[in-house]
Amino acid sequence: MTPNSEADQEMSTPQTTSQVELPQPKESGDYQRTSHRYWQVVDSDPNGLNCRMGQYSIQQIQDPGSKVELDIDNWPVVGALKQGQDFEIYLGPSGLGVLYDEQNQPWFFVEKSDDPGAPSNCFVRANSSFVQPVQPK
Repeated sequence: MTPNSEADQEMSTPQTTSQVELPQPKESGDYQRTSHRYWQVVDSDPNGLNCRMGQYSIQQIQDPGSKVELDIDNWPVVGALKQGQDFEIYLGPSGLGVLYDEQNQPWFFVEKSDDPGAPSNCFVRANSSFVQPVQPK
């Protein structure tokens, strides 16, 4: 092999980006606590995936001494995320991004979305029927 053909071979070899291992849901479809920040809406509802928030801040909700009732499924809908929309979750002080409500259902706190008009600072169900993890961009 000539020096030039070796260099040509190196240049034509595609570079692969490192892929992170994506969280897998439990059999029920629920995601457990995870440090993975990047998610996408897969809910096929034409109205979008409801994002809910009560009258409390995330800091009040996370406070271990808080008396906030985590009945998130009954909190007001503050907006909807559309199918295919990417968003990032808030991992919280524990770094494990899932909050369990009073029925032991997991929820993600949507910190920000790629779409400027999409809701943020609200909760979506952490279930594979509604969301899936995606590779970081």
